[in-house]
Amino acid sequence: MAQRDEAAGLPELNERQKDLLRAVIREFIATAEPVASAALVRRYGLGISSATVRSELADLEGLGLLTHPHTSAGRVPTDLGYRYFIESLMPRPVVGPELRLTVSHQFQQALSNTAEWLRLAASTLARLSAEASIVTAPATGDSTLRHVEFVPISERRILLVAVLDGGTVHQQLVELPGAVTTDHLRRLSARLTASLVRRGATAARAAVAAEQGADAQLVASLARAIEEHDDALARDIYYDGIQNILAQPELAEGDSIRDVLGILEDRTRLAEILPPGLGAGEVHIAIGSEHRVEPLRGFSLIFGRYGARTDAVGYLGVFGPTRMDYARSIGAVRYVGTLMSDLARVMEGL
Repeated sequence: MAQRDEAAGLPELNERQKDLLRAVIREFIATAEPVASAALVRRYGLGISSATVRSELADLEGLGLLTHPHTSAGRVPTDLGYRYFIESLMPRPVVGPELRLTVSHQFQQALSNTAEWLRLAASTLARLSAEASIVTAPATGDSTLRHVEFVPISERRILLVAVLDGGTVHQQLVELPGAVTTDHLRRLSARLTASLVRRGATAARAAVAAEQGADAQLVASLARAIEEHDDALARDIYYDGIQNILAQPELAEGDSIRDVLGILEDRTRLAEILPPGLGAGEVHIAIGSEHRVEPLRGFSLIFGRYGARTDAVGYLGVFGPTRMDYARSIGAVRYVGTLMSDLARVMEGL
């Protein structure tokens, strides 16, 4: 179901211990307060005494699945406890049919603009998970041209309109040293659209050598437009829902989330965290101490990937305190990732 950062040895539990661990985790996720044995007996109808519950909780603590804060009589899950829950106890992650219909309709509305549906993906993930979200643009390395038009503004001022894959429209004013006619610009637009369709900045740059005068300048401007789009995409990271996790008591100070955002906003450091070789429909979960990067060790990150081609891959995920609703977050990442891959295939065919 899910990949994890590193293999953790999971202990063997009997059914009563599983029930108790599940109850402690659910209670702690809901309340953020250490869970006492009396609360478990009262709220979960376990059919056993508080003394028996205390004994079982002590055993779970001995196995490294729970811990016992010094100032409290209750227990809280450890990172290993959360890992056991995800691997063995968590309900099947799903997004309900009504939400799926609403989200799918919203994405269809945003289909014509890549940046718009990446922002929508981030806001949807934050809403579905109630955590913070992160979405990266698909790293194609080389955007391709769908259509180019040179529109005369005056005799020597031309508006370059380049439509790239994903529906992105790039506009740029070009000042020419001499006048060109509308007919000439129309023919150049048609010729370049035919010769460079589905090709990227490298092909456009190479085409400059075959042109002369104003045409060479216009083709060079087209090549620069595609290159600038590629550079911008490489830096694009979309976030949403930061307010969701700032409201959590673990993050009341705010310093830790700033450190995390500093890492996630740095493409180089982010690349070290993103899981390579993640397959379609898979999710990668890293919990607290499983992170190699120190500032992330108070957080859980859940990542998936999307893309229409193997060379056009983006990542999406949610992050928040280790006390998160993992089933809800995993379901959100998996569903939105599948939806984005489907839309990417549609946009690739446009």
